[in-house]
Amino acid sequence: MLNIEICDDRPLPRKLLEILLRQYEEEKGGVFEICQFGSGEELLEELDQHHRTFDLVFLDNSMKKLTGLETAMQIRQSASPSKCRIVFVTSAEDHKQFMPVQPLQVIAKPCSQELIDAILDRVLGKKTLQKT
Repeated sequence: MLNIEICDDRPLPRKLLEILLRQYEEEKGGVFEICQFGSGEELLEELDQHHRTFDLVFLDNSMKKLTGLETAMQIRQSASPSKCRIVFVTSAEDHKQFMPVQPLQVIAKPCSQELIDAILDRVLGKKTLQKT
């Protein structure tokens, strides 16, 4: 099972991303536990209080209080930072700002099924088939 967290202060992008993840789960197999958070503070509280293991976190950068980057920095300072893969889902053009937290990938909004499939294939260790 893969624990996936989606953190965005807007409900619609969170729901869209969950739909894309569920589509992958249905078509290619896998069991995902998906949790949604409306702020970096909520996500970090879950990490601290419940000592959850995050396998994959999709983070929006532009949120009201803590930015996605600030949230990612705190995740990296937690007990099991190496296990967690972070994907920034953002409209920011400067992707270099995210490099200090070693994200798996930085993708532009809105997400596509192909991008999500490629990320999940990579995380799950599946080979991506080339279309000819």
